[in-house]
Amino acid sequence: MTQTVKVIAKFVSKKTGEPLTGEKYTVRIYDNDVVSDDFLGEGKLNNEGVVEILTDLGKALSVDSPAEKKPDLYFEVYSEHGVIYQSKVFKNVDFLQEDTKDFGTFEIVF
Repeated sequence: MTQTVKVIAKFVSKKTGEPLTGEKYTVRIYDNDVVSDDFLGEGKLNNEGVVEILTDLGKALSVDSPAEKKPDLYFEVYSEHGVIYQSKVFKNVDFLQEDTKDFGTFEIVF
């Protein structure tokens, strides 16, 4: 399966409500699988704390999910200290009707 999709999310500080910005932050998106999670892509946060990641859904296909059509997605936010946030897993994300998904705003405590 080859389908390019866009994933959008915003990250803010729970303490201040201010967006996370700057080169020190990287957001990665993964497909949660039984044996090993699939890395789908990464991006930097803009001045409003928003990341847009383009990825090919074909990256979600693996030995433990060879026919997957609706990936189970989650985000990780990294700083220079490593992972500072991991979102919940969004089950069976359907990109068949639209190729862009906005996951909304995530509040990060750190």
